[in-house]
Amino acid sequence: MFSSNVKKKPILRLPKLSFLSCCRANKLVHKALLVPFLGCTSAVAVASPWLEANDPFLRSSLLLLSDSGQISSPVNHYPMRWSMFGDDLTYADRNADSVLLANQELLYTLNSARLNRGNRLFKVVNGSNPAVPSGFGQFNEDEKGVYTSVEHLGNSFSYRLTAGYSEYQDDMTLNIDNSYLAYSSGAWLWSVGNVDRWWGQGWQHNLILGSYAKAAPDVSVSYIGENNILGVWSVESILAKPAHSDYDYHSATRLVSKPFSLFEYGVTYQTWFSGVDSIQDEKQLALDAKLTLPSMASFYHSVYAEAASTSNQTELGAWLVGWTGSLPLGENIARIVLESQQSTDAHDATPWKSGNYPSITDGVANTTYMLDESVSVALYLQLKNDHQIGLRYQNSTQDNEKIKTSQLTYNLPALAGMVRVGASRQQVQNSDTKTNIWAGYEFRF
Repeated sequence: MFSSNVKKKPILRLPKLSFLSCCRANKLVHKALLVPFLGCTSAVAVASPWLEANDPFLRSSLLLLSDSGQISSPVNHYPMRWSMFGDDLTYADRNADSVLLANQELLYTLNSARLNRGNRLFKVVNGSNPAVPSGFGQFNEDEKGVYTSVEHLGNSFSYRLTAGYSEYQDDMTLNIDNSYLAYSSGAWLWSVGNVDRWWGQGWQHNLILGSYAKAAPDVSVSYIGENNILGVWSVESILAKPAHSDYDYHSATRLVSKPFSLFEYGVTYQTWFSGVDSIQDEKQLALDAKLTLPSMASFYHSVYAEAASTSNQTELGAWLVGWTGSLPLGENIARIVLESQQSTDAHDATPWKSGNYPSITDGVANTTYMLDESVSVALYLQLKNDHQIGLRYQNSTQDNEKIKTSQLTYNLPALAGMVRVGASRQQVQNSDTKTNIWAGYEFRF
């Protein structure tokens, strides 16, 4: 499932080849074998062909490696195939402890997937109110639920079967959310399922495709390559069937590329339609990019931007800019994220054919495109004792209403698993304040 015919990246197969290329020096092999036992941070073991869009702390570690120059692939597309960057984890800058720790965390997670370690899950979550959309890596869209799953990663086929009984939008149902079946053939990967996706550079905002709503069932195909013009690149196409939408189908194709060590970008083209011959379909074009800034000691940072069109692909409808940096705080690692999203005059002046923004599943927008303007600040803190703290504040305007959202999350290893607790508060102008307190527990075996 890790196989790839990308140049300069050795083919990764199970179990014939180890994760490390045979051409690596013996000391690197020895170091990689020791990494899982070096007290790495609390990455939850998963066995899937991707780094999924469910953990902002793992994403923070990957971005740190990217901004420090270790990762040669773009990091703006989730789920992100391990083959894109797996072999870049075989070494790390010994002069930067934060980089080495991030490398260990991701390598441990990759090795857990390779070895199918912790591929059976029991999870329970309970909240006082429905969850407030919180950006990348939202723990749960459900208000409450009990879930179990089993997954397996093989040379060619990979799968996860999840069974859940949960409450979503005041409806308690049995479901198989977050399940998939995937087939790998060299640089190609085909999949069918309903896993969360996050396309783009943003953390609290997303103008392309996010995981604010529950993932719609889709089929996808992706390909990885490398050349002198595009650098390491990948293209993926999906066809999804969103629930309770004005359109029956959603098609999206995305190209991501990192032609230079300091620069990466993505181009996404989306269509929503109700039939093969539909003349009422909607189209949207989006661009995103990240530029790595010069580092200062152990401080690594970058700026990024996204832009999305209106229903007229030649018009700019909304854009966002952001800055993020990672720095050590003693033996802890902190990431700060600052973002601002703005709409243009064409945002509301150019209507969608159905009268509504098309990127909606179950009545929930998949992106933040509908916001008129928004600013946010977030802090992700990984403590040396494997505890994780997330803080977020966002001030937005939509349809001339002010929306203020604040959130605190806390993750800690306990009871042989991972305990997650959090609280959020959303204040909408001329409306009641919504407060939610939740707790969850995950156990893998």
